[in-house]
Amino acid sequence: MSASLARRYFVRGHTELGRAENEAASESFRAAIDLHPTFMSARIGYAVALARMGDIPRAAQALRAGLGRPASERSRVALLVTMGDVLTAGGDFFAAEDAYRQVLELSPNETAALAGIARVYAKLGRYGDAFTSLLSAARK
Repeated sequence: MSASLARRYFVRGHTELGRAENEAASESFRAAIDLHPTFMSARIGYAVALARMGDIPRAAQALRAGLGRPASERSRVALLVTMGDVLTAGGDFFAAEDAYRQVLELSPNETAALAGIARVYAKLGRYGDAFTSLLSAARK
C-alpha cells in the first residue's frame, strides 16, 4: 500500500516539476520518500526540485542520504550524476568532479558523467580537458 501511495506522490511531483511548481514538487517527492525511503527516482526528483529553488545544500544532502541506502547500480549511477549536476550548479566543482568520477568507476561509458566532467573542467578553466571529455562523451 505505501509503495502504491508513494508512486502517486511521485507522479504528482513529476507533473509539478514539469510545470516549474518546484515547492509543490518538493513536497510531493518528500512525501513519496517518507513512504518509501528507497524510492530513488523520488529522491532524485526531490533533489532537482530543491536545486531549482536554490537550496543546493539540502539537494545534495537528499542525494547523499540515498547513496547510503541499498540501490541498484543504475540507481546509484543516477544519484551520483544528479549529485554532480547539483554540486556543479552550486559551484562546488571539485566535489562535482568526484561524483562524476564515481559514476565512471561504476559505468565507464556514462555520457552524462563525461559531459558533466567537461562542464566542471570548463568552469575551472581547464578547456583542453573539457574538450577531451566532450569528445569521449560524443564517441559513446
